[in-house]
Amino acid sequence: MRLSRAAFLLLLPVLGMILSLGTGVFALIEQSFVGADGLSLKAFQAFVSRREAMSVFLYTHQMALLVSAICVVVSFPLAVFLVRKQNQAYVLLIMMPLLVSIVVRTYGWMVILGPRGLINAALMGAGITTAPIRLMFNTTGVVIGLVHIYIPFATLSILTVYSKIDRSLVDGAAALGAGPWRVFSRIILPLAMPGVIAAASIVYLLTIGAVVTPLLLGSIQQMMLGSMIYDQMLVTFDFPSAGSAAIILTLSAALAILPLQLADRWVTRKLPAERS
Repeated sequence: MRLSRAAFLLLLPVLGMILSLGTGVFALIEQSFVGADGLSLKAFQAFVSRREAMSVFLYTHQMALLVSAICVVVSFPLAVFLVRKQNQAYVLLIMMPLLVSIVVRTYGWMVILGPRGLINAALMGAGITTAPIRLMFNTTGVVIGLVHIYIPFATLSILTVYSKIDRSLVDGAAALGAGPWRVFSRIILPLAMPGVIAAASIVYLLTIGAVVTPLLLGSIQQMMLGSMIYDQMLVTFDFPSAGSAAIILTLSAALAILPLQLADRWVTRKLPAERS
């Protein structure tokens, strides 16, 4: 099917955006592999040899693992609640935070977690504490902010799969004498596992690329790789280092997600056999 001239003109802005983005990414990658003497891996060697860079790299993946685990644990009961209620209003409540900018939501947590924020004001007003508790500019604040931002993604991923589980399987197991824990561990969790894996994968990938939340709710000790790349790009203008860090981040993310994808394929192949 041939495109009309009007349709082609409408596609020009999109093609221009794709071309501009691709050109920028290609230029950044090129600078990562090209040094003063031509083709070089000095930017990557510098990243690996810098102790602070490797600390940021490891901290980023540790945070991604922690945030993913918390989001899955919190989102699973939420998904169960949404399926049982069968009320679209509750789903809209879960999705409403996605309509607000990440920057705005992070500033909201700064108001809540700050030394003079709502939590500390309530604690000191009730006489529980005599001084503000440090809830911000540390790992606690970053984790709270990231979990709040990514909970909707995890909940919707699990909800999509959990809503398709045949309720008669659960009722039949209960009628045969299986307790709640046995029903959950032998029926609900295995059938919902594709949604759990998808939720963990999405949150993991989103977390390792987080920039705004670690910058606003954390300190220099909580710097993540996305924030470091941001500083190298827009503060120090060290494009080769930023490109090499971005490539390392992308490759490490792919390697970290690979076991989850393999597990998802294994579970997907096994489920039809269990159902039959």
